[in-house]
Amino acid sequence: MRQALAAFALVVFALIVLAGCAGSKPETKDAAWACRLTPVAEMPVQTDGRMLFVQATTLGVPVTLLVDTGAERTLLTEAAVERLHLPRDYQHATRTYGIGSTTATWDATLPDGLTLGGKRFPLATVAVGHFSLMPVTGHAADGLLGADVLLASDIDLDLPNHRLTLYRTRDACPEAGPPWLEHSIGLAGIATRGNRLLVPFELDGVGGMGVLDTGAQLSSISINMAQRIGLEEAGLAGDGTVMAHGAAPDQVAVHIHRFRELRVGPALMQEPMLPVVPMTTSMGDALLGADFLQGRRIWLSFATQTVFVTPLEPRPLIADAR
Repeated sequence: MRQALAAFALVVFALIVLAGCAGSKPETKDAAWACRLTPVAEMPVQTDGRMLFVQATTLGVPVTLLVDTGAERTLLTEAAVERLHLPRDYQHATRTYGIGSTTATWDATLPDGLTLGGKRFPLATVAVGHFSLMPVTGHAADGLLGADVLLASDIDLDLPNHRLTLYRTRDACPEAGPPWLEHSIGLAGIATRGNRLLVPFELDGVGGMGVLDTGAQLSSISINMAQRIGLEEAGLAGDGTVMAHGAAPDQVAVHIHRFRELRVGPALMQEPMLPVVPMTTSMGDALLGADFLQGRRIWLSFATQTVFVTPLEPRPLIADAR
């Protein structure tokens, strides 16, 4: 049974999935050729409630997908699978983890793959989710665009201009930077775990690794991270709560705690209010979500383990504390 782990986002905690067509290393001795940027697909991005959506097609039918760099696989909701009349793959099931529960569903097959920005990605199957996503332009989104598509390419996510461009990976060029002239900050110590990019951070003087997750509306930390800082259940008792859900339909109340400071790279957030949620170990110690990324241009390279972001002026690199 495959396992697709859900990314937590408050109010609409979006599911997780990410991957794609594997890029091959250029078989050439010409370093300049090997390091050149070659676009694979480019598409507009629509923002709704901090969440990022793109249009795709399968079998010639349009579908709306949430861009979710914290998700291990691309996923369609049960409603979308039924609307598209997609056959089910009764040889493979995917288990999804939400905040309150775990569900397992049979995968669905994509006879025609998935087309994004005019490029066909030969996805054979997708996970299926028993939940609904937030409305976009009057109707619910159809699923999540996950790591099996996204992280197989180098990603230029230009949020100010609402564009997403996928490039052929430059795994032969670990020193290569983003394809723009704007000032940007490279985040050091990037690591990978499964199909996720993890970024070092420090919360109240305690270090951790957080998943860079475009599918999470709010940045949040794990219960284990809170305990490492010395925050126990009794310390959360007086905190406010919000209702949250992930890759499962159930909603649960999670505490929002005020910490002293959060550092990510050169950025410092004073007295941030962060949800404290249960996370699996594969998701790291935190989710750095849409509140961290909004308004920036982001370069993500899974192949070279590099992340660049443009700073917001006069705001700090991270979203302002609430």
